[in-house]
Amino acid sequence: MLRDVAQWWVEQMRSLIPGIAALASHQRDALIVAVDGLSDDSPSGTLLLREAGVETPLGPLQSPPETALATGLRLPLGAVLQRDVVLPLAAAHGLQTVLGFEMDRLTPFSADEVYWGIAGVQRDSAREKLTLRLSVVLRPQVDAFVQGLAGFNLMPSFIEVPGGRIELPNSHKRADQYRQWGLSGLCAVLALACLATPFIRQQMALDAAAQTIADNATTAHVAMGLRQQLTIAASGRAAIAQARRSGDALQVLATLTAALPDGTWLSDLTLKPGDVTFDGQSDNAAQLIGALSAVPGLHDPSFTAPVTRTADGKADQFSLDAKVAE
Repeated sequence: MLRDVAQWWVEQMRSLIPGIAALASHQRDALIVAVDGLSDDSPSGTLLLREAGVETPLGPLQSPPETALATGLRLPLGAVLQRDVVLPLAAAHGLQTVLGFEMDRLTPFSADEVYWGIAGVQRDSAREKLTLRLSVVLRPQVDAFVQGLAGFNLMPSFIEVPGGRIELPNSHKRADQYRQWGLSGLCAVLALACLATPFIRQQMALDAAAQTIADNATTAHVAMGLRQQLTIAASGRAAIAQARRSGDALQVLATLTAALPDGTWLSDLTLKPGDVTFDGQSDNAAQLIGALSAVPGLHDPSFTAPVTRTADGKADQFSLDAKVAE
């Protein structure tokens, strides 16, 4: 009884400090299920008893002997994905939360698709970096295997990985239910000591969030600048597109220059969407309607005002309107 209480208390204290529990987990006494494969229809493997660092095979998977030791899984090669991770030193205050949010970036899976643990946490204050070894296993495969182990009265509480272990929270909960009556009195006393823990953890999380915001402030300003540039560029493209829909002024001017006969010149030209209006003088304004009707892209040329003679009587003054094909 006292041994169980002591072990439980040590586990709770170690869980408050990320990475500590993983450093020496492979050295603890435990019942180990060496799994043959996770894809089998029924669980299969070898049961091992580890005491004082020495493992004794108990034979194929079976109901375990009466013991207070925790039960762990040792998965086959390839079932555990491990990688080294480098994070800012500020992430140490909320490491579990940070890794949960970053899981889909660090691995091909999201945090709710895997069980994961960390080991080998190292701080580099000079470079303000934090390095660690991240281990993940697929949750559906492990859950199916653990469910099959219930028939052998086995409830694994962790998964052994090279250099550490991955805790199985749901299994811890089931194990706690068996000893909750015996520990209820002690938990009431320990609750007083743990009252400050949520406030400390909350402050640590706030500090980490504030540091993250400060670290990302420069990136946010850059992103806002890029967004403004994109908005300006989009407005420019829209203006160009609108101008193109209105017609190419240079192209229309070139067409009129080629179509108008000698002795004709323009004094004003207005181009609107689908319409061009121009004023000028000509030796013979009457012939302009026919000349413009033959020009591709111009339709329905017509005078917008009566044709008049200039003051010296040598030319006609005119105002013309024509439709421009879009």
